[in-house]
Amino acid sequence: MSFEIEIKKNLPDLHVSRETYLKFNLYQDEIRKWNKAFSLVQNKTLEEFAFRHLIDSLQIIQYIPDINSKIIDIGTGAGFPGMVLAMHGYHHITLAESNSKKALFLSELSRKTNTDVKIFNVRADTISEKFDFVVSRACSSLVNLLSLMKIVSRETTQGIFHKGETHMAEIEEAKEKWKFQYDLHPSVTESKSKIIIIRNLESK
Repeated sequence: MSFEIEIKKNLPDLHVSRETYLKFNLYQDEIRKWNKAFSLVQNKTLEEFAFRHLIDSLQIIQYIPDINSKIIDIGTGAGFPGMVLAMHGYHHITLAESNSKKALFLSELSRKTNTDVKIFNVRADTISEKFDFVVSRACSSLVNLLSLMKIVSRETTQGIFHKGETHMAEIEEAKEKWKFQYDLHPSVTESKSKIIIIRNLESK
């Protein structure tokens, strides 16, 4: 199944340009090539690249209506979801990845696909910039993500995090250290997973 058919099937309200589809194809080619040496993602997920990585990343677009928002992807790894958002047209994406090999991959991918992103090859807790949105997929526990989110947040910043079936346990754990409001939204790619939206984050 082509990327276009699969994305339209799972995200029917999302318009993806022809140029973006070309970038997605290059993305898949590059990640397959680099994965042999650097283990960027689990090999089995490459067989479902569109569903497991592209669609999983693209589903959060509905929560970020302004493509000019400043967005940081913490622990982006192979670039999900941040690089996908940048390829789709978001203008101010920062990818934070402390692993030098993964950061090198992201730099080469950005160059080959002509995708404008800022790459920070540092620990996220050393970043001083402030952002409108903090996103992350399968990077760390929610309590740790909120600690990092607080460092790069202004008052109106929102966190958008992909979380698996233990999401409620992670929320309860995070409540012991943080005060926040949250919304839960179903994940398109996994019935037991959720997209957690965090607002009004404060230390206890």
